[in-house]
Amino acid sequence: MLNYVAEFGLMRVLVTWSSKRGGTAGIGRILGQELAASGFDVVAVPVREVKSLAGFEAAIVGGALYANCWPAAARRFVNRHVRQLRRIPVWFFSSGPLDDSADRRAIPATRQVSALAERIGAQDHVTFGGRLDRQATGFPARAMARKKAGDWRNADVIRAWASKIAVALPTARAHPGWDRRARCVGRLLAFGAAGWAACAATQLVLVQSVARAPALVVHAVAAPFFFVLIARQYFGQPGPRDPLPTAVTWTLLSGGLDLVVAGVVLRSTNMFHGIVGTWLPLTSIFLATWITGLVMWMRPRD
Repeated sequence: MLNYVAEFGLMRVLVTWSSKRGGTAGIGRILGQELAASGFDVVAVPVREVKSLAGFEAAIVGGALYANCWPAAARRFVNRHVRQLRRIPVWFFSSGPLDDSADRRAIPATRQVSALAERIGAQDHVTFGGRLDRQATGFPARAMARKKAGDWRNADVIRAWASKIAVALPTARAHPGWDRRARCVGRLLAFGAAGWAACAATQLVLVQSVARAPALVVHAVAAPFFFVLIARQYFGQPGPRDPLPTAVTWTLLSGGLDLVVAGVVLRSTNMFHGIVGTWLPLTSIFLATWITGLVMWMRPRD
């Protein structure tokens, strides 16, 4: 590595993280200090302070795990800078286990983090122990703190991983990243359209069989049920989009298709005047999709 530095100059490395309670930030700073001591030009900052990756030749990205998911800020950072991250070698790290399990065995990346790593072609991922103060506020942190408060970060293990990266950096090359089919916009819209079609068919059958008022009520109850089933299929695939933008997209798609039917087929927008007819189903579609996606992400990897 010293020969590399002498010939080419300092290699600029970004170490960045998203941390709600400071534990992951501490890991990021240790990694940055170790790499700097090995002769690299290191910038160690939270993801919110990184505006561009221009000039960086490698990156280490980390996030705290909450219900098996990185914070939204870390996910947005990766998705916003996909093209730049695919051009340089990148390493991922997570923090979270509130016990010594991370020291006893290698803990694989969660479903969500694994999909992000695959998307940008990360070189490696490691999970370190987490930290939770006894005075933690908010639910469920306060409840967890009663039984699992403590600092499970192992500085020696963190430094060892940094040293491993320091050895690999001079010759490391970017790994190819790729998007799974589930992330395709067409596939995202197809799943949403399938959910809307099931709702529309149900409503059509109901209005021909029973009175309009009970038909609308049954449709409002059936809509989230259909979208839970659709969401389970979509989020069960490798590499789906985040639950929140997926829920927003499917809700807007359903509302847009309802508007087309109202204007072109029914030639009336009366269906939008009642809460039960349109606004309640659309709200339930959003919540059903979003919550199902979050639950699917929380599941541990097989």
